[in-house]
Amino acid sequence: MSDARNYRDLSGMLLAFLVVIMCYGCNPYQFIMGGPHVVSCEILTSLPGVEHNSYMATLTDTAALDLNYYGATQYYLTMGVRIRRGQGFRILLRPVVEHKDIRDSGIIVIATTSGVSLEDSGRIVLSRPEAAVASGQIIRVALLSENNYYQVTFDCDTIVRGWSKRNESDDVVIQALQNSRVDVIHPDWAGLPDQSEDSARTQIGLMKRKAQGGAPLFNRF
Repeated sequence: MSDARNYRDLSGMLLAFLVVIMCYGCNPYQFIMGGPHVVSCEILTSLPGVEHNSYMATLTDTAALDLNYYGATQYYLTMGVRIRRGQGFRILLRPVVEHKDIRDSGIIVIATTSGVSLEDSGRIVLSRPEAAVASGQIIRVALLSENNYYQVTFDCDTIVRGWSKRNESDDVVIQALQNSRVDVIHPDWAGLPDQSEDSARTQIGLMKRKAQGGAPLFNRF
């Protein structure tokens, strides 16, 4: 009985996956990428600005890509990012995206070869020049969103963590800066990590920042 139920569940999941593939195959602006939690992607700018396959997308000169996973607003999204040319890229957290139109950019993480900054409502709220992203190197970007809490990590460096009054969004947008070329590699839109494990990482990160005498990581706006 259990085997029959498992077979039906697996068949249903496979059918749903095939339907998603068929639907995305009909629209040149939409595709799926990464895994094991496969991410739905939509090109928000012109088609020539984005080259892609099931593993990686390359964004050129302000090209923008919307990432989504079945409407999930609480997530732990990881991906590799590499600056191949130019200054860098920006990531839009909690944006409002409607019909390929970004109505509200939300919280903007601007990552460049000169440093990382955070922008909200047109103002810079955090600047991390020491967190510059090296050109040509793949960095692991991790984005966590849970209710009002959010966290951005590059490799082992927590760029920012804090709370926002902005509504949660089921979209994350990544965009190459002007005259830049950026790879987005194998994204995985997973559920929230184990809370005790995340809490331990948070405490370790705080102790390291305190020992280094760096800028505070927490932001509330």
